[in-house]
Amino acid sequence: MTQGVLIFAFNNSEVDYVELSIYAAKRVKRFLNKPVSLVTDSSEWLYKTFPNDVDVFDKIIESVDTTTQVKKFYDGADSYSNLVWKNSNRANCFYLSPYDETLVIDSDFIINSSFLEYCWDQNHNFLIYNKYNDLASWRNTSEFDYINQFSIPFYWATVFFFRKNSTTEHFFTLIEHIKDNWVYYAKLYRVPSTRYRNDIAFSIAIHMMNGFTSGDFAMPIANKLSYILDRDILISATDNKMTLLVNKENTVDQYTAISTNSLDVHVMNKQSLLRVIRNV
Repeated sequence: MTQGVLIFAFNNSEVDYVELSIYAAKRVKRFLNKPVSLVTDSSEWLYKTFPNDVDVFDKIIESVDTTTQVKKFYDGADSYSNLVWKNSNRANCFYLSPYDETLVIDSDFIINSSFLEYCWDQNHNFLIYNKYNDLASWRNTSEFDYINQFSIPFYWATVFFFRKNSTTEHFFTLIEHIKDNWVYYAKLYRVPSTRYRNDIAFSIAIHMMNGFTSGDFAMPIANKLSYILDRDILISATDNKMTLLVNKENTVDQYTAISTNSLDVHVMNKQSLLRVIRNV
């Protein structure tokens, strides 16, 4: 059985997801000791801009994302840009992955431990996060419990593991169907925003795979997904330690400094992550 990690990188005018993916891939190799494949529409950019880092990837898979969605990308609580957000190709990972057993991670998910090694040693065919840990601690996080207050449980598409078989193939085909009919499913499930989101599509597909009730198709990853929002700022990342500034409650210019040790963290402030990477 082939095993590996898959990362998606679709650049926009300000965020170099390829550069983020290189850093994330190096962390995978250090802490998980698995090969990493990159899915991107920017392979030429990779070869031209980062020729010395190409070998960090086991395979480079060219793919096109025609998404035209725009969202606010914050860099701390008081600064943001409206940028194109390409995030619709996650539904294709069953066919894009060259591995029999795949861990998919966001390019801004920074691995600082070997915890996720256990995914390849357990017996379930699909794992995903449904528990979380906001490092700011004060925020209202109810949007991450259910996709709306009357609806189904929320799952994070930031990190998930799957084995290729007919059941998981059906699951990803279902996500593609949901994506293609997003307006309908957004209304059916009363999604607060009409913008397509992998998290919501995965949550709906899991609900359907469970027969529209609770079930065991998706098994939770055994710890919580720790994260900072893009209103927070990553200051440094050295070895397995990170220093961050998390936004203080009801402020746009005040932060609390915190540090982590051997904790995997989803760093949603991509600009601050890029600054750290470039200063390493």
